[in-house]
Amino acid sequence: MKKNVLFSLFILLSVNLLSAQIVVLNPVKVEQEDIKQFLNVEINYSKKIAQNAVNNNKLVGWALMENTNKGPDDYNFMWVNVYPDIESATNENTWWNNSEKVLGVKPDILFSDSSKYKYGKSYTYKMQMAIPNSGPAAYVIFNFATPENVDAVTASSKKYVMPHFKKNMDENGMVGWGMATKITPQGEEHSSIMFYDSYDNLTNVMKHLADEGIIKGLPMDKIVKVDWDMRPVMKVISSTTAKK
Repeated sequence: MKKNVLFSLFILLSVNLLSAQIVVLNPVKVEQEDIKQFLNVEINYSKKIAQNAVNNNKLVGWALMENTNKGPDDYNFMWVNVYPDIESATNENTWWNNSEKVLGVKPDILFSDSSKYKYGKSYTYKMQMAIPNSGPAAYVIFNFATPENVDAVTASSKKYVMPHFKKNMDENGMVGWGMATKITPQGEEHSSIMFYDSYDNLTNVMKHLADEGIIKGLPMDKIVKVDWDMRPVMKVISSTTAKK
């Protein structure tokens, strides 16, 4: 059951998404003494509301992830919301406000502890390409960058990186990959593109980051070089399943 739950989000980021799907990342910092209650609400309640939104085509998928290498002042969790299009992502009638309809609990009661948390900016991306998932994912590398020529990086990734990963992912534990461009916020201090690499375990994640595993054999002389702004590794805690 756990594998099916973890797998579902990354199916959402790999099938029929290239023309419209929107990914919204929302980091949050939860103090140690509040984590137990936070996880209880998110795993046992928020997930059910999100699943209802998925089943009613208001949301493609939802996940809660945990930062695996956070510092004392860093955000330790992140919500990932995948919407079918920009209209859905900007709808003022947000899916979590349906808690009373879905669970019989008003939002202000269910999320009464939300004022205790520290929220980061909301980061919105449009998916550009992805490899269909081959299995469940437990960890995801989010790779953020600000290249001078986004189009060149996109074309290079599509021509060289995507085929190489697709050919070699099974033997290296990679179960999904994709690339998205930033919608908002924009500016010199904000990354303009994001790649994600989803893996079956932490060992294979570390091999990737060490330029081993699936990275071996990439035609580096042909790929447009990218200097990463940040590459956090996130652990999947909970997610919705595919539409029922």
